[in-house]
Amino acid sequence: MGKSKRERGFRRSITWRLTGMMLLFVCLFFIGVGVMNGVEHNELDRFQSQADGLARKQRLVSEITRHMNGIFYRSRGYFVNLNESEYNQIFTEKEDFENAIGEFGKLRLKPDEEQWIRTIEAFFRTYFGSTLPEALELSRTKDYEALRRLTGQGLDQSANELIQAALKVQQNNQAELDLAQARLDERLSGQGIRFLAYALGLLLVSCVVLYKTARDISVPIARLSASANRFALGIPEPVEYTDRHDEIGGLARSLETMMHQIQSKGQELIAQNEELLAQQDELQMQQEELSGALAKMESSERYLRKRNLLILALAVAMDRQELLRSIIRSMVDLLQAEKGIVVLLDEAKDHAAYGLSDASARRFLDACEDGLLARVRESKKPYTLRRQATEGEQGYHSGEIRASDLYIPVPGPNEETAALLVLSRTGRPFDSHEEEEAAAFAIQISLSLEKLRLYETAEDQRQLTQNMLDTIQEGIQLLDREGTTIQVNSKWFELMGIEPSPEFRLDLASFREALKPLLKDPGPVVEFIDRLVREQSDEEASIVYEMSHPERRFVHLYSEPLYRGSERLGALLVQRDITKEHESDRLKSEFVSTVSHELRTPLASVLGFAELLLHKSLAPERQKKYIQTIHQEATRLTALVNDFLDLQRIESGKQAYDFRPVPVAELAAGVLELHQANAPKHRFVFADRSEGAKARADADKIRQVLMNVIGNAIKYSPGGGTVTVSCYRDGDRLAVEVADDGLGIPREALPKLFGKFYRVDNTDRREIGGTGLGLAIVKEIMQIHGGDVRVESEYGKGSAFTLLLPIDGGERPRAPSPPEAGRSRVFVVEDDASLSELLTDELAGSGYEAASFVRGEDALAAMEREVPDALVLDLILGNGMGGLEVIERMRRDERLRSVPILVSSAFEEKARAMELGAKGYLVKPYQPNRLTEALAEVLGSGSGGSFRQVVHPPAGTHSPQAEEHPE
Repeated sequence: MGKSKRERGFRRSITWRLTGMMLLFVCLFFIGVGVMNGVEHNELDRFQSQADGLARKQRLVSEITRHMNGIFYRSRGYFVNLNESEYNQIFTEKEDFENAIGEFGKLRLKPDEEQWIRTIEAFFRTYFGSTLPEALELSRTKDYEALRRLTGQGLDQSANELIQAALKVQQNNQAELDLAQARLDERLSGQGIRFLAYALGLLLVSCVVLYKTARDISVPIARLSASANRFALGIPEPVEYTDRHDEIGGLARSLETMMHQIQSKGQELIAQNEELLAQQDELQMQQEELSGALAKMESSERYLRKRNLLILALAVAMDRQELLRSIIRSMVDLLQAEKGIVVLLDEAKDHAAYGLSDASARRFLDACEDGLLARVRESKKPYTLRRQATEGEQGYHSGEIRASDLYIPVPGPNEETAALLVLSRTGRPFDSHEEEEAAAFAIQISLSLEKLRLYETAEDQRQLTQNMLDTIQEGIQLLDREGTTIQVNSKWFELMGIEPSPEFRLDLASFREALKPLLKDPGPVVEFIDRLVREQSDEEASIVYEMSHPERRFVHLYSEPLYRGSERLGALLVQRDITKEHESDRLKSEFVSTVSHELRTPLASVLGFAELLLHKSLAPERQKKYIQTIHQEATRLTALVNDFLDLQRIESGKQAYDFRPVPVAELAAGVLELHQANAPKHRFVFADRSEGAKARADADKIRQVLMNVIGNAIKYSPGGGTVTVSCYRDGDRLAVEVADDGLGIPREALPKLFGKFYRVDNTDRREIGGTGLGLAIVKEIMQIHGGDVRVESEYGKGSAFTLLLPIDGGERPRAPSPPEAGRSRVFVVEDDASLSELLTDELAGSGYEAASFVRGEDALAAMEREVPDALVLDLILGNGMGGLEVIERMRRDERLRSVPILVSSAFEEKARAMELGAKGYLVKPYQPNRLTEALAEVLGSGSGGSFRQVVHPPAGTHSPQAEEHPE
């Protein structure tokens, strides 16, 4: 019963029949494809699995063979060369060999493969257990005959047999792989025949489906369509298939019913059609009326759109010229003119034209005051001028053409005409309605011009305020109540490392994020700004913070509240760069600390030993030792003071230099010789490859630099070692390299090495004294000479300092021969009795006739009676006139003008003494023998020559004990 119902339902529905046939076809297709694909996939998987296993076996057999050959090759290499690297490679190959054997053994093996593996393992157990140790022993004892017997033909034959067996295993695996490939190819070739048969079966099924579709659906539909066409032609006939129970039957019955209904309602439709024709005529008339109204609405819409565009252009434009261009273009478009011009009636006469040449616009501007401007100014209403068209406006037309010019006054804020707008067109004059519209537009334009004037005034004021802020050398930042940055100056951009932007705004969160990568510790600053915005306090607050990017700076940040009347607008942040003040305070503290420590230490020794000499009876040897210690500490103290003074003179620009061609290699050799006598634990090496090159330099200053650098090399290699000094050419510069193998310098300390008071704080350097000024002075002196100093160092292995000086191509002038000392009389003007006695004794001991004076007036009075051969003069005298005044008095006296003057003073007035004519300059304190040397140079230079500076370093400056290294 259920089956009968399904059959009837199946026959009553074309859809069910088509669906069933299509499902049958699809099921057959997918079942066949699935079966064939599964069979083929299984075959391929089985072959791939077998091929992968055989390929892995082949790879492992190749690795085992390669490692066997490697073991034999490395063994023979070691037997011949006894190279430890070859010996280690034997056991490396052995380990790889055993790993490959273990991996091969995990595979599924055939009996012959298992036998081959067991043979190999047995062979190498014997080889590594007995053969190799015995061969190694024979190779070490160089018993090569026994070694050949042991590793001769028998061992090679066994190895070859193992390798042949490996080749046979590989051949068997390859044969098995070829057989599997052949079976797979045979199986795949049959797959094509099976697929062709399956395709033919599907084709047969599809033909049956098509036949049944055509019989049950296509033929009935074609007959029903023919019946409908004949009915449309007026030939009614009975409709077939009305007795069918499927969709075709339903369609036939509906077609039959529809045909009966159409026949019955034909007459009714004809009557209704006549009525509709009458209504159509009436609608046509109404449509024509609506079209006219629509045309008027479209015209009004276009006008309103143009007017809105004018208002929008006037509202948006904030530039004067842009606003004028918008006004003239919009007005020409609104009033359908062909050209026009607008001009502001101020001194600048700013204007914009549309459709006019520059010459025409300039001609109108020149003559507008003499035209209709006076009329429209007085009437304050638009005025139309009708005229004959010009040749340019008439163009190619030959007849008479009339043109109209509409003058439109634009009112200003004080009921005066602020601007004049003139529009022109040909053929059609401007009517009164257009004049009224122009007057309405002029009021809108007037409002825009006033808004522009107010904006320009505000913008000028804003720019003036910004320019004033930009001149302030402090970062200015204006915050509103929410903490948003609304205005900054150029110094703020510089401090923050941000590219300046005219419309710069930054909310509080973004400002906090921008600060974090710039500051060393952003927490306190962020909290300071958050509290300032959160609490809205009126109290002045400040904080000092350190910036680490884009460069290290110290900044003082303070805030001030801003009010407009009683309303709080926000806060003003001021950021002042105090890096120089901070660095100055730091250097001042370091200077005081360094001076306190470095000066008190030698002073304590001097005072202590001097007290012992004064109050105790000591043996002569002990007295001499104490005096030597006092001298050494005094020399050290002098060197420290001179370092401070040298640095001060260099920084103040008062250091004088005597530049001459200097044989730097000779200076370096002399300095090295001085140090060699005081450093018995060191070995000194000097290499001169400079080829006699000379540098343009001050010999005393370069000697000071060399004493410092070589002294550092000795001082910072306290355990001894080699100090190497090399002179050589480096392009157009002369290089002096001083290398040691001492303590070295840490990498992080190299950038700070030449800073003032900087010393590396390491435990291995704490016992080595110093102020940290030595290399700072070296750097300054080298830069003044146009040279440089480089350093390379490896911590714990030594350092190398290289001095670079420009090479001088000229010849060094020959030094004058000093006069005979016994014939020279020298006056010494010195108010320090002890020093005066010391200097006169030194001169007397060198063969000079010396007379000393305490006051400059006494020396001048003595020179009235007797003119000396030279004068040694202190610039600072206790009573009466000073040294510079003595020089001036002598230069005004004809008899004393030619007397050579050698200045001996701690007072820094070299430049002034040079101008007055001094011949030499000695800086106190100095060793007494320097006086005679300098005096010999002064007297040897002649009395009529120009100034020749003789600046000798003070006593102790060049001693090894006084030199420093800031490490």
